[in-house]
Amino acid sequence: MNILASLTPKSDVDYVMDEATLFKVLQTMENRNFSAIPIINKKGRYIGTITSGDVLGCIKENFNLSVKDSAKFPVRSVRRTRDYKAISVHANMEEILDVAVDQNFVPVVDDDDNFIGILTRKEIMKWMREEYNREHPEGGN
Repeated sequence: MNILASLTPKSDVDYVMDEATLFKVLQTMENRNFSAIPIINKKGRYIGTITSGDVLGCIKENFNLSVKDSAKFPVRSVRRTRDYKAISVHANMEEILDVAVDQNFVPVVDDDDNFIGILTRKEIMKWMREEYNREHPEGGN
């Protein structure tokens, strides 16, 4: 799989900076109807992914947390239950599939561990369908 050809580039990905607040995460999740958002630092490196479950857990742990308080609560203070594993831009299909099984998107980093974008499961599945059709031209669609 040519990762760069199927990549949703960083410029087209909604992400939050590790300096952002929980309120920013809530806004992004609500406005875009996302259940998970990548977190990057100011150097552009992938830090992890925050999920709606992480946000709900944070609210539960801080029951008195108001919307006003969430604007002061840094995203880096939210306990994340699991991070989406990032892959190298040079990863092979086996590595991509191993990660994509458990994640709805796969963060992609360059040789310097800078976040460059994501691969969605949809794009991975499209690529797999195209490969199958190439290998079975007699009507494998």
